[in-house]
Amino acid sequence: MSQEFDQTLSTVSKEEIGSTGITVGYRAISLLAILAFFFSLFTPLMFLSHWFVICPLFGAVCGLLGLYKILSCPFDYTGRYFALAGIAFSLVIGLGAAGWGIWNYYFSIPYGYTAVDFLELRPDPSTNKLPAHILEIAKDNRKIYVRGFMYPGRQLAGIQNFMLVRTVAHCKFCSPEQNPFDMNSIHCAGDLRVPFRTRAVHIGGELYINPEFRYGELPYHIEADLFR
Repeated sequence: MSQEFDQTLSTVSKEEIGSTGITVGYRAISLLAILAFFFSLFTPLMFLSHWFVICPLFGAVCGLLGLYKILSCPFDYTGRYFALAGIAFSLVIGLGAAGWGIWNYYFSIPYGYTAVDFLELRPDPSTNKLPAHILEIAKDNRKIYVRGFMYPGRQLAGIQNFMLVRTVAHCKFCSPEQNPFDMNSIHCAGDLRVPFRTRAVHIGGELYINPEFRYGELPYHIEADLFR
């Protein structure tokens, strides 16, 4: 009988408690709700480093568990607003920081690099000379940042030397008629080694030009120190 009474009482809503005059004694604040709010306060640190992704993850998980515990035992625990705030801060700020990090990694131009498109590397059709601004970049030893596709080879990981091409079609249907200015020779400088990727990649590094290239040679070479 006592067990049936306890189960019935646990399903009584807040409005019913107020209307029937039932009084509720002391309720402890859920520790999970407090932890959720605590971890959510450190979520903005994700803007500094992706390692802090653990903060919104813990905040959201603790918040959901704490909210479930509070709703399951309303006469024993309180702290619903702490749990809700922890969940909201963790999700909103966490997703915002993750989106900003993805955009900054894949779409922003790193400091100290000049963005260059493959079409800019082609010579002037009227004079057949290399573009002046490309020659100036190489002369000043400035670093470029170019987007392209890795030409497939036998090695899939730990790659140090490869060819960067303009389109996926080039990778699949390469032939001697391909425009040599749509291909860049890449050498990973220092300890940089990269995996093969089928999607587009971004390469950053110092540009070297061979203005007197012959058939079978490539006009551009990049000493890469950045791979994305």
